Formats: sequence, C-alpha cells, structure tokens
Amino acid sequence: MLAVAGMAVMSCESTTYDEVSVITTNPTYLANIKPIMSANCTSCHSSDGGQQPYLETYDDVKTAVESGGLLDEINAPSGQGMPEIGRMPQHKIDMVNNWANNGFPN
Repeated sequence: MLAVAGMAVMSCESTTYDEVSVITTNPTYLANIKPIMSANCTSCHSSDGGQQPYLETYDDVKTAVESGGLLDEINAPSGQGMPEIGRMPQHKIDMVNNWANNGFPN
C-alpha cells in the first residue's frame, strides 16, 4: 500500500495556470482574439508602436494570419518568434489557430 502511494506522489506533475489549455473551440475576434492582440501585440504592432504589420483591427489581424506571418510568429519556439518578450501561453496560441481554422468569425 505504501509503495502504491509513493508511486502516485512521484507521478504527479506541477503545471502552472498558463500551461493548462483553456479550450475555446469557437473563438471570435471581439471576444477572444482582439484581447489577445491587445495584451501581446499592439504595443508594437499599431500606429502608436509603428511596427508593421499593424494588428489593431479585425482586418489587420485577418490579413496577417492569411499571409502566414502571424501564425508562423506566434507558433515559433520561445525566443524565435513573437512576441519578443516570450511565447504566449499555448491556450492563447490555440485560440488564434482555432479562429483562423474556423473562418475568422468576428
């Protein structure tokens, strides 16, 4: 019995909140994608930040995804893509991918 309990404790893993996937199968731009872009991208990728492509509007983000650039950047390993401060949590990346795969609902 003690051996089983010890094995159970040894098999436990710690996971931070950001590592836990939050499933949003039908994300929309207004409810999900715009807040992600605002929190992670638009400080640089906006008219105020000056870095192209701008990611301020639905059309901006959709165009950046369709060109392939945005998805390549956010799906790159940490330190190789965007945002420069570090990779977004996987559940946010998954939401952007799901949004694109679902036809960019507004």
